[in-house]
Amino acid sequence: MPNKHSNLSIILYGLRFSPLPYADKLKKLRDIGYRSIQGGMVSDIPPAEHKKLIDDLGMEFCCLAGGFESVEKEPEKYVEYCRLFDCDEIMIGTMPTEYREDYDGYMKAIERINAAGRVLAKDGVCLGYHNHAQEFRRFPNGKVGMELLFDGFDPAAVHFMLDTHWVQAGGGDVLAWIKRCEGRLNYLHVKDYRVAPANYNTGIGDTDKQFAQIGDGNLPWPEIVETALGIGVKAFIVEQDFTYGEDPFDCAAMSYATLKSCGLH
Repeated sequence: MPNKHSNLSIILYGLRFSPLPYADKLKKLRDIGYRSIQGGMVSDIPPAEHKKLIDDLGMEFCCLAGGFESVEKEPEKYVEYCRLFDCDEIMIGTMPTEYREDYDGYMKAIERINAAGRVLAKDGVCLGYHNHAQEFRRFPNGKVGMELLFDGFDPAAVHFMLDTHWVQAGGGDVLAWIKRCEGRLNYLHVKDYRVAPANYNTGIGDTDKQFAQIGDGNLPWPEIVETALGIGVKAFIVEQDFTYGEDPFDCAAMSYATLKSCGLH
């Protein structure tokens, strides 16, 4: 594992609607206090220039992110990016859509993801699997999809990059899944889970759920941080898919402050 300076990171997905250029987004995050991001390739910035931008801001990549098909097709390009940014893991955001329908699809997805992960593992890079709620669908054999993935993934090649919101949304126990993934979870996506503050559809339990900045939802953050640090999680990556009209940088700042109060840095 590369020796990083910060265990409090952020992925820029939640800032995708901001009109600011990439470099200005990074500067605003650095002003908040973030020194680490989960980054990916930027099409209009050459790799060496990208690295210089990060270095000049006093920031770092905690790990990489990429689309599965792209990583599978061009593993050598991603390995080179990992070497440039001193990363040891590449996140993929769930399995391809065509595999999600049934048990056989999950088995095919496991085989394909393992194959891609083993190619990367030869160069010391691991594939990280990011879950959503769909992985908690229960199959006729009694197991939920996450259990199939847990049993089927090669631990030497494929790790988990759990998302706290989506574990909760799928009906999973966040703390239990963090503990279960010990040795297979270096990076944790931290995202709060909130019952909508303005809710007028309360008949028969019809209550909207929302993404939320850390500390503005229902998840137990001191316990999550303590549990994750206890099993060796190296970085906590803030992500908020939608901010419902709030400034995404204000949301990022609240998440930063909450996690810093839990002992992260």
